[in-house]
This record gives sequence, C-alpha cells and structure tokens, in this order.
Amino acid sequence: MAVDPRPQTEKAAQPVWPPTLSIHLRFRPSVAFLGILAEMNAQFSDWTDGSYDWADQTVDFLHSKKPLPDFGEAFLRTPLSQRALRDLLQLAIALLSGEYLAVRNYLQHSHFVLVIGYPRSGGSYLTKELLRTIGLDHTRVSEALAHDGFPQMRDHWYIPNGPQPYFHLQDAVFQVAEFLVIAHLYYRHKSVCQPNGTWLIPKKMHKLVYWAGSFKMLLGKGAADYLVTVRHPVPTAVSIYEKSGGLPSDGLFPAAKPRSAIELWVRDDLVWIGYSLDEIARMKYFRAVEISWTAFYTRMASSGLFLGDRDEIRFIPYGREALEGVVNQYRTHYGSQRPAESFFIHDKSGTVPPECLIEGDAAVASVRALWRSLGLVFPSLSWS
Repeated sequence: MAVDPRPQTEKAAQPVWPPTLSIHLRFRPSVAFLGILAEMNAQFSDWTDGSYDWADQTVDFLHSKKPLPDFGEAFLRTPLSQRALRDLLQLAIALLSGEYLAVRNYLQHSHFVLVIGYPRSGGSYLTKELLRTIGLDHTRVSEALAHDGFPQMRDHWYIPNGPQPYFHLQDAVFQVAEFLVIAHLYYRHKSVCQPNGTWLIPKKMHKLVYWAGSFKMLLGKGAADYLVTVRHPVPTAVSIYEKSGGLPSDGLFPAAKPRSAIELWVRDDLVWIGYSLDEIARMKYFRAVEISWTAFYTRMASSGLFLGDRDEIRFIPYGREALEGVVNQYRTHYGSQRPAESFFIHDKSGTVPPECLIEGDAAVASVRALWRSLGLVFPSLSWS
C-alpha cells in the first residue's frame, strides 16, 4: 500500500459532502429602529414628545415622520447603542440560520401581548390601555414601537417599487430582528419587571397575520398573548372614511390618492388580490373595505395563528364591554389599580344604505362559513 510522504498539513484537503457555502449580507438599520434607539439615548424626542397621539380615534391622515437628524458616530458608540447593534446582529444571524433557541433564550424574560385585527376594530385602544397598565403614557411611546408600521411584514418576497420589484424578504427578516431587540431593551429601560419575572411588551401587530405561524414557532408556547379584535365590516368602513376625511362625494374608493394609512393598506390588499387601480377607482367605498376585510380574516384562518394551543388566541368582538373588560382583567392580573379608560361607540348603521348592510352581513356570513369548514369559530358581529 502506498503511503503519502507529504506532511499532514500539505496533504490535499479531503472533499466535504454536502458542501458548506458562505454568503455575505449587508443591511442598513431601519429608520424606526434608529429613531427608537436615539430616543432611548436621549438624543431624539420628536416621536415621543406627547404631541402626536397614534391612538387618536378621529384622525389618521397620511403624515410623514420628521426625518432623523444625523446623530454622528458618537451616537453609535454609546454603551446602549453598542449593545443594541451587537444584539441585533446576533439575533438577525439566528433568524436567518434557524437558530430559534437562541432567539427564545434572548427573549426568555419577555412576554408579548400581540393585538391583531383589521384596522378600526379597537386595537389601538387596547394597545394604549395595555401600555397604561404597565405605567407608560402611550404618547411617550413611539408609534413605530407600539403600533402597526414596524416591523414591515408581508407574505411576499417581492413587493412593487414603481416599475421594478423590490426584494422585501431580507428587509422584513432584519426588521423582525430589530423589533425583537429594541422592544427587549426598551421595556427593560422604561417599565418595571412584573412579579413573575417578565417584562410585558404590548404591540399592535395586525401584520402578524402574514407571518403568524412562523412567529408562534419562533417565540414558543406561552411567550405571548394573542388578542384578536373583530368588528363588522360596515361600521369598519364608516370608521375608516370618517377618520380619513369623510365619504368621498362620489361614494367611490379614492384609489388614486388614498388619504390615510388605512386607505393605502386597503388599496394594497386589493392590488394583491388582482384588481387594477382603475378597477379599484370605480369600486364603491364599502365594497373595497369589505373585500379587504374578508381577505384579512380569510388569511388569518390559515395563517398559522392557531398553531399549537388554540386557547392562546382570544377573540374580542368590538364593543365597550368586551374591550374594557379585557383591559380591566390585565389591570387586575398585573396589580394596577387604574380603571380602564371609557371606550366610546357610536351606532353608525343609520348612515349606511340598506344594501351595504346586507352586503356586509353576507361578508360576515361567508367568513364564518369558511372558518366553520376548517373547524374554527368566527365570532358573531353587530353593526356597532
């Protein structure tokens, strides 16, 4: 038998199978992440000075956040920023490589309360009151951290960006890592640890419907409460147009120029379903919202939200008793003596053409039938 006389270090490397390949990814931290981190460093207060109420029940016109100033290198060298960036890199790598146990270990003392539901179904009220439960003024907590816009999740790898597709998946994964890190750090700095050794993290997150199963597997059982708010699509539509400046004079959906973040979201929903902008522009306002609403709760049924223990999911039909009741239960559980702020409801059925009410009831019935066919129960809804 021939023996290779070369030293071991000079011998040809043995082939490895299957091969291991390395890739390099670069990303730029999002404006939301940097803005929240700057506020925590006491270098930026424009989003949390109390002048903007993201839970306001009457106004939601599209507005541009004040651009972040150039904080300079010193901002990134603070101990807090260094920790945040280090944690972000480690968590992003864990997410991309499937090391879910590393994520769970990082979040082991965090308990999320995720409020999920179609817009104008009481989610902002719940989130605001949950923040007050742990002693925080919601106007001092940035919209990016507490509300829907961040992290930006969709169930599509690519999204439209003018005439070209934009690779959204990478940004979405990094934004999830950003949210988990900044929420982990923020609530440890701004709130107190609960008697059970956890920090409560309220978050309005209706976009969770796109990644629900993945999120549940990532966090693990018992790491979050899932509060699903539900409201009849007809008063939902009325509430959306009231918050956006009123029903357009022609009764059609303003596809060319959505006036609020919610109207923009409705339009995007219809585009993904396959409607052209011209078709949406010719669509009755109530019909547009009804289709978007139906798509949202249809998607929810098979989103993975019910993965594992279905009892983790709590449905909250729109109504004063139900919403205030949930808040008071959390106050009692976490030792807060503060009563729930009153939730005001105005009957909107009298302002709606009868045919719209009939179509709305039909939409609810269709969603209930679909859920029933899957062995799920969709709650009964009134027109309030």
